[in-house]
Amino acid sequence: MKSVATRILYGTLFAVPLMLLTYAFAQARSPEIKDQQQEVSAEQDCKSCHPAFYEVWENGLHGQAWSDPAFQNAWQDQGEPVECLVCHVTGYDSTTNTWDSDGITCLRCHNPVPANHPGEPMPVARSSELCGECHTETSFQWQASVHRQHDLGCETCHDPHGSQLLAQDDSTLCATCHQARSSNYSHSTHSQEGLACADCHMANLQDQGVQAHGEKDHSFLVSLDSCNGCHDYQMHDPVAVHEVESIEEPLDPMISAESISVMAAPKPVNPLGFALLAGLVGLAAGVVLAPWIERFQNRLDMDDKE
Repeated sequence: MKSVATRILYGTLFAVPLMLLTYAFAQARSPEIKDQQQEVSAEQDCKSCHPAFYEVWENGLHGQAWSDPAFQNAWQDQGEPVECLVCHVTGYDSTTNTWDSDGITCLRCHNPVPANHPGEPMPVARSSELCGECHTETSFQWQASVHRQHDLGCETCHDPHGSQLLAQDDSTLCATCHQARSSNYSHSTHSQEGLACADCHMANLQDQGVQAHGEKDHSFLVSLDSCNGCHDYQMHDPVAVHEVESIEEPLDPMISAESISVMAAPKPVNPLGFALLAGLVGLAAGVVLAPWIERFQNRLDMDDKE
């Protein structure tokens, strides 16, 4: 019994100083570790964690909003008006005529950046009103559409990173909500002639002087001009109207993006945890070394007696 108590005593004598030293060392190192993590986080760019999104953005219209030759030629032909910079660069300052980045970068929709990102996710501005700040003509048309009445925003049909459609073509995209109407249309004369949904429901507005980023009519209404484009001199017989199916809320195209969790760098372990671990190591070492310590102490006592 005495031997067990002695071993625990020696283990405690080893554990307590080791715990105190470890706690003090870990506490002193924590600020430095935190600073290093913040520095690494600041150096990381969007591409390092989101390569797929970055590639779509880089090759899309948003990423090329500044570098696109069509824009550059049109902008220069008009005398490089500064009004265009509000939408074709990020962080434009009208007082100094400077900007932060060319094109529509991540920070245009993901801002402000949290101080501890990626530990805390970036904010996401997903409102169609944000798109309308630049796509003014399109936004005005969309406000009057049935899509708007059913709360279908820009991101329902467009990838916000590259602005392209969320399907291989417009008819496939329309069919995700309008299944019955799409099935009926596939047997129609229009379909046999190779006409797609957008040919009638999204008139080309370039002839009306609308700029390139609003050239398609997003009211989705079929106008008489659309019909007359093909049927100038024809009279129409009444036809049965297809039953209008109820519009269910489509799947949110950003659900997959939100489900992707950004793995942050591990948080520094609490110094108390280090201290407890060191205490256990010290206790074990003291218990194991206790017999040798006792022998050494007995030998010293014998030498003193002699």
